[in-house]
Amino acid sequence: MPRKLETHTHWEDSDQRLHEEKELPATEAKQGRMGRRVLAVLIIALALTAIVWALAEIWSGYIATHTAPLTATLDQTAAPNPPVQGYSQSY
Repeated sequence: MPRKLETHTHWEDSDQRLHEEKELPATEAKQGRMGRRVLAVLIIALALTAIVWALAEIWSGYIATHTAPLTATLDQTAAPNPPVQGYSQSY
């Protein structure tokens, strides 16, 4: 048996009009019953995010091992080149 809805009216100063409001029971005011579709979408989105993150981590590890760092290519133990004759280093 449906419950009778209570109706209230009140004057709203912001738009200068009379507004009617109906009080609904909690079960009738809910948007959905169980929300399983929303839960499924959230779980799938989380799983896809984890997959993309894992792929990005794998790719960054691959790039880090297959590219030589710039500092390793420089020979830091070699002496600097001697100055070319005819040029003076003292100023």
